[in-house]
Amino acid sequence: MKKAGIGIPTIQDRARQALVKSALEPEWESRFESTSYGFRPGRSAQDAIARIYLCIKHSSYYVLDAGARRSGMK
Repeated sequence: MKKAGIGIPTIQDRARQALVKSALEPEWESRFESTSYGFRPGRSAQDAIARIYLCIKHSSYYVLDAGARRSGMK
C-alpha cells in the first residue's frame, strides 16, 4: 500500500479498499450469527448490552466473550 506524505493511504488505495469491502461484506455478513455484535456495521456495544439484558430477562444466563491476543505482546 502506498502512503501519502505522512503515512496516510493514498486516495487510490482508499478507493480500492472501499471497492473490495463493498464486494465482500454482503457475503460475509450473511454468514455471521444474528447475535454477533463485534465490529459489524450497524451494531454497537450498546446493542450487545441490550441483548444481554434481554437474554437475562428471559432466563438465558450464557454470555460468550472471546478475544484473541497475539503471543509475545507486553
